[in-house]
Amino acid sequence: MMKWSPTFSVYLERRMARILLLGIISGFPWVLIGSSLSLWLKEDGLSRSTIGWAGLIFGVYALNFLWAPLIDRLRVPYLTPKLGHRRAWIVMSQALIFVCLVGWSLTDPGVHLWGVIAIGLVIAIASATQDITIDALRIEQIGTDEGQSMAAGAAVAVAGWWTGYKLGGVVALNTADAFQSAGVENYWQMTFLVLGLMIIACNIALMFVPELPPTDRAAAQSTDDRVIASKLGFGGGTGHVVAWLVGTVVGPLMSFFRRNGFAIAVAILGFIFLFKIGEAFLGRMSIVFYKEIGFSKSDIA
Repeated sequence: MMKWSPTFSVYLERRMARILLLGIISGFPWVLIGSSLSLWLKEDGLSRSTIGWAGLIFGVYALNFLWAPLIDRLRVPYLTPKLGHRRAWIVMSQALIFVCLVGWSLTDPGVHLWGVIAIGLVIAIASATQDITIDALRIEQIGTDEGQSMAAGAAVAVAGWWTGYKLGGVVALNTADAFQSAGVENYWQMTFLVLGLMIIACNIALMFVPELPPTDRAAAQSTDDRVIASKLGFGGGTGHVVAWLVGTVVGPLMSFFRRNGFAIAVAILGFIFLFKIGEAFLGRMSIVFYKEIGFSKSDIA
């Protein structure tokens, strides 16, 4: 009987399948505001410069660290007790993306261009927010002392992201091509409704990914708040509010700069931001160029 080496057997664990699924959920929204939005605007007659400026909505992904501490602390009414903290935020983000897709299906970019871009911005914010909780949920699938599994999980997450991105692109572009060939006038709008069904499928699949009991996280955060309030010399309701703000916003930023040093921390943040800006423009414009030189949507997919 064939035996797998420890290096490869870690990839056969059930939790790696869960991490792969989380990566797929994370990668899918990029198709919506990337290739789908770019081709939609291109085929509606908008200029390359307009499509390029619309790509600025991708900059949201470079800034999601700013509200990550809030997402870690704030509970989603009704959903958090039912689904858990991480999954509640993911489901809410996915629901917002679904509503935005319905909004796109009712909008004409030739008439309401800024409305289309505004909806795209909301999708980007929802997607960047769900990435925060997806990363947290992924990390929590593996113990902090499991170095090999942690590395394997990171690799599987990247593979899952590209799978979700590619799978979404194949479905979106081939569906739009099929609707167009069938003579459907608003073929992109119909395509967004089909993509909405994929959002529903992602939420169903998410239910198979467990998360840690919320009481563990809440207890740890409550302890941190009491320690911070004691150190600052505050008491009562005021102390609780100040401690919550410090622990939620100031604490994580101070920890990041203290761990890396000011110069390296600024360099890391600058690299992330500049990398995302270049990716936002080049990635979406390449789709436009493919279309201009004669490739069909199915070819691009």
